[in-house]
Amino acid sequence: MNLYYFNRRWLAVYGYLLVVLIATPWLPLLIEWTSSKWSEALISRLVLGVEVSIGVLLIISAGAIFFFNARKFPSFALIIGGFLAFAWVFYLVIPNPYELTHLPEYAILGALVLHALKGDVEGSEKVAERSLYFRSAVITGVVGTIDELYQGLLPLRYFAWYDVFLNGVGGLLGLTLLWGISRE
Repeated sequence: MNLYYFNRRWLAVYGYLLVVLIATPWLPLLIEWTSSKWSEALISRLVLGVEVSIGVLLIISAGAIFFFNARKFPSFALIIGGFLAFAWVFYLVIPNPYELTHLPEYAILGALVLHALKGDVEGSEKVAERSLYFRSAVITGVVGTIDELYQGLLPLRYFAWYDVFLNGVGGLLGLTLLWGISRE
């Protein structure tokens, strides 16, 4: 039996996905409960605060990348700036601030998948780094699509194409962060 997809790195991916799949049906109830305790404006400010904090972390990451790898910095800053601009516009257009939680959720998944794939090729033939990033993006995008299809089957949840899009963008965000941080 091939244990290729059962090493510790892949178990971290599976554990993360398990948490996401278990939490998914309960999120509307959590949102309803918090809405009964706090005002919608307060919840919106809290969510925006978390998202702004993520943006600040991205900017700090950009500074670290500039410090460690000045050659990658312009590309990284442009990509991250695009992500932040996209998130801000999306926040202004879509009235539900919870939608942006897809970005960090799938950024983490993209990073975990890349980490697992890199572990699979250690000690074996040299695999092109681009190939690992591309495969990670595809796996994350497929999982994001499956997650949305799963939500479409649940009561109180629904399938939305823009959520599939956000899942993919979140995965690309995580992969971009790892690409920017990695050394040549």
